[in-house]
Amino acid sequence: MTLFYDAQSLFDRSLIKLVRNPTLLATNLVQPLLFLVLFSQLFQRLTLFSVTSGNYLSFLMPGIVVMNACIGALQSGTSIVNDLNSGFLQKLLMTSVARPAILLGRLLTDVFMVLVQSIITIVVAVVMGVVIVTGISGILLILATAAFFELALSGFFLALGMRTRRLDTVSAVGSVLFFPLIFVSSAIFPSSFFPPWAQIVSEFNPVSYASDVTRYLVQGGLPPSALASAYAMIALITVATFAAALYQFRKVIA
Repeated sequence: MTLFYDAQSLFDRSLIKLVRNPTLLATNLVQPLLFLVLFSQLFQRLTLFSVTSGNYLSFLMPGIVVMNACIGALQSGTSIVNDLNSGFLQKLLMTSVARPAILLGRLLTDVFMVLVQSIITIVVAVVMGVVIVTGISGILLILATAAFFELALSGFFLALGMRTRRLDTVSAVGSVLFFPLIFVSSAIFPSSFFPPWAQIVSEFNPVSYASDVTRYLVQGGLPPSALASAYAMIALITVATFAAALYQFRKVIA
C-alpha cells in the first residue's frame, strides 16, 4: 500500500504544479485541437486524399492521438531532468518514499495528461463528423493504446534524462526523433504516398503500428492477428525502454 500511496502523492504533486502553471496547462489542452483542426484543414484539400482516403479527418484523428502520446513521452524526460537539477529528487531520496513510486508517480501524471488530450481529440473529431464504428469499446481501446504507447516511449526519454541530466539534450534528441517518427509513418499521411525507401521505414516505425491500430479502431476492419502483432511490438518497445530507464534509475538512487 505504501507504494501506491507514495505514487498517488507524487501524482498529486505533479498535477498541482501543472495547474499552477496555467500557460503550460492551456498549451497541453489546446495542443491536440490545434493539430487536429490545422492539419485537417491544410491537408484535406489535397486531391489525392479525396481519391484514396475518403474522409481525411477520420484518417488523421488517430494519428493526432498517437502524436500527443509522443509529445507526452518527451515531457517525461524533461520532467525528470527538472527534478534532478532542482534537487527535488535528491531530497525525495532522503525520505522513506518507496523508490519505484518516484517513477510511477511521474508516469501516472504523463499518462493522465495523454488520456485527457486523447479524450479532447476524440470529442472534437466526433463533433466535426468523425464516426467511430467500434463504439464505446473502441474508444476505450483507443485510450488504452494511447496510454500504452506513451509508456513505451516514456521509458526511453526517462533513461535519456537520467543519463544526461540536461534539458537541452533531451529536447534536442526529442526534436530530432519527433519529425521522422511522425511524418515517416502512417500517422499523418498514408504510407502509399511515400517514396519506396520511406515506405520501408514506415513499415518498421512504431508510430505506424500505434497509428494503424488506433485508426482501425475508428474505421473498423482490423484483423485480430494484426491487432495482436501491433500490441506485441509496442510491448517489446516498452520492455526495452523500461529496462534502460530502470538501469539509469538505479544509478541515480545508488
